[in-house]
Amino acid sequence: MSVRKRKDGYWIVDFRDEFGKLRSRSFGKTQAGQKKATQFDLEIKLKKAKGEALPLHRSEGIYIDELCQMWIDEKKAQGRREKWLKDWANVFNNYFAEELSSRPCRLITQADVMKIISTHYSDSSQSTRNRYIGYLRSIFQFGQDHGLIQKNPLGLWKKGKESSRHSMLTVKDLRSIQDHSPDHLAWVLDVAWNIPVRAGKLDFFSLRYDSNVNYTTGEIKVFHTKVNKWATIQCSDEFIKKVYLSELQHKSGFIIEYKGKPVTHVRRSLTRATGPKGADLPYPVCLYDIRHLWITTMLNQGIEMSTIAYLAGTSVRMIMKNYYEPHSADRARASEVLPQL
Repeated sequence: MSVRKRKDGYWIVDFRDEFGKLRSRSFGKTQAGQKKATQFDLEIKLKKAKGEALPLHRSEGIYIDELCQMWIDEKKAQGRREKWLKDWANVFNNYFAEELSSRPCRLITQADVMKIISTHYSDSSQSTRNRYIGYLRSIFQFGQDHGLIQKNPLGLWKKGKESSRHSMLTVKDLRSIQDHSPDHLAWVLDVAWNIPVRAGKLDFFSLRYDSNVNYTTGEIKVFHTKVNKWATIQCSDEFIKKVYLSELQHKSGFIIEYKGKPVTHVRRSLTRATGPKGADLPYPVCLYDIRHLWITTMLNQGIEMSTIAYLAGTSVRMIMKNYYEPHSADRARASEVLPQL
């Protein structure tokens, strides 16, 4: 057991429960938080010395920090990614824990959560706000389903409408970015253009030569984690030759690597390649934009929507909603066939 102050200013008590599992409890950043942390630490030590049950729950009922830890433990058991859980834990500890953990869950209201969101995330996108509130609602619902709290304070919350991100990337600009990229980034762009998976750690950056590439058939088999489906992408002879030559030089076994080691993002190098010292584009670019450009290019080339959906790991409905725009020639013809008044 120990009282410590984290780098972000929070007072934390680390202790082991009756099963020997290491637990932590946060008491805020203030002097009052330090006092509560010290009192709790002394209470734990006294209970252990007497062989009494540990005060895992405060007398007024369960608190959100306890509930959040239980929820995270369940997600770990369900196989959720450790990095995702750590990222959410950091967000929770930095912005929600101190204000929401000052009273039991039964006294928390939706207005309390919205106040924190408006204070810390007023400049964030609607999708970010929806995501964080959604996590909190899931945590409260977990407590209600397990009989730990009587009511979910976010039970009536509805998602705010999210605006679709409009990508401005063109094939010409993509070529320009590649011309201004170092070799490793130029290869990343080439792979992203030929393999339209989602630009994440589990999809794009997990591609391997031994498990995904079939040189005999010229195919690359990919797994779209969002839809939990495999897809086989037929690649051009030119690109498959590039893949073969890159394997001869790479060391990690991953198609995307840097200095012999796999990577999980290329944000900084892509920002430099699109900035004033690179292609000097008037808009920001991310790897997602290449996937978006691939889908719109396939649509403009007349490829069947069901085929595009299969290769990109999405649905025809989502393509119609987010990508499809009638071809310019058809739009022009529509104006020509319209009778004049």
